[in-house]
Amino acid sequence: MKKLKFILCFTLGVCLITSPLLAHSTLVQTSPISSNPFHAQEIAMEELILPRNLYILSGDLSTPSRLTLYDSNIVLSPSNHYNLTVSSKLGTRVLGRWFYEGTATSILSSPFDLTVSLNTPTTSLTKEVSVEIIDRTDITPVRLLAIGDSLTRMGKYVEHVQTILPNVETVGTITYEGENFAREGRGGWTFNKYFNYIGSGEYLDSPFVFPTSVSGNAYKGNTADWKKICTAKSTDTTYSGLQKMARGWQDAGPYLYDEKGYYKTPKLGDVMVDPSLPEDKRWIEWDGTKWSPLAIQPTEFEINFTKYMDRFKQAYPTGAPTHISILLGANDFGTHNTLMDMPGFLHYLEQFITSIHNYDPSIKVIICAPTLAPNIKLLTGDTSPYNRYNRNMKLATYYLLKAYDNDESIARNIYIAPMTLTLDTTNGFDYKTSQTKRDGLITTQVTAKNSIHPNEFGNILMGNTLAAVIQKFRH
Repeated sequence: MKKLKFILCFTLGVCLITSPLLAHSTLVQTSPISSNPFHAQEIAMEELILPRNLYILSGDLSTPSRLTLYDSNIVLSPSNHYNLTVSSKLGTRVLGRWFYEGTATSILSSPFDLTVSLNTPTTSLTKEVSVEIIDRTDITPVRLLAIGDSLTRMGKYVEHVQTILPNVETVGTITYEGENFAREGRGGWTFNKYFNYIGSGEYLDSPFVFPTSVSGNAYKGNTADWKKICTAKSTDTTYSGLQKMARGWQDAGPYLYDEKGYYKTPKLGDVMVDPSLPEDKRWIEWDGTKWSPLAIQPTEFEINFTKYMDRFKQAYPTGAPTHISILLGANDFGTHNTLMDMPGFLHYLEQFITSIHNYDPSIKVIICAPTLAPNIKLLTGDTSPYNRYNRNMKLATYYLLKAYDNDESIARNIYIAPMTLTLDTTNGFDYKTSQTKRDGLITTQVTAKNSIHPNEFGNILMGNTLAAVIQKFRH
């Protein structure tokens, strides 16, 4: 079995499918207060969102080592009335942030401590963080599989990791024409969708969900998906990027599926699902001459990373992934009044880690905490959605750190990459101005060009954070 390292990067999600894994399952949004035991303490919570360890990728001849921690990113409080102090033997404290910058040759032989203290009218907290500069000399081969939502579908932070770290190859089933990197990113997706989408004519199937009775090698997928990928909606953002996979991992040439989405060269026992057929005949098997309904239609489904690797082995011509990253959450919790079902999200996370470890127990799990929205101080008009979004992303980070930033997780090969802390919410997003008329007066309004998707600089910061952890735990 190939060795893997598994990295989880999170931004968190909306709701759970409460019905079994079926083609027509319905998303059910439950009461945020009654479903979430954390709700009562979320409102007044005051915390420092900090991991035990921070890693900085060492500089090279053209780029120094850099890390910046922003006060507004690390403080979780319902009020802006707080005092934050930071002390360390290295780094500089200025203008609401702490930053370290070093030359390419200033590799430290040991980590240094960073002490952060928060004082509010009701709370006094102090946390210590160990900061380590990570040498780049280790060039052990890395194949990085990035899994996530639209941040990963766009994938600029993934591309940046591949660019700045030597001997890194990105892998996955999605790659767009003219690009040199791959991933598993799907716009608008949540953990819920990755666990439950299969067999629908309306939604793209999750690549990780399979009927429990069907092997990964035998499963050829959803005819509705392949029809859209190959012909009907090949330019739609949901389906574009999968054309190379539909060609058997070739950049050009014929598709492996016909105009109706059926696999062209099936073997005896291959299975597909055709959601246009009657519900009791949708799951079909190649009997040697034709596709026929399975005698027993599947009713049980599973997340299975081993089956994923078997099914999509053509996308891994150089070998299985050595690292896996996951960035989810913008659609899981977003601008809701609370985190909704955080226990359910953590349950999904554990199930997914288990599935990966069933494939290879040496996988490194690196949880990348969720990114924030643009700086609300720069915006005019209603900024309440941004306030809620940032609060939710910080809360999600708090619970993920509480669950996984400990010695027990390290023993399980689980680590933390804190994107929440290191994304510059001022310069990491693009803004636009417009003229609006209010009460008869023309005023200038500043809004974000994209509410949650960072610009190129923001993606570089995200990539730097992920790259430092990959380099620290490269093998």
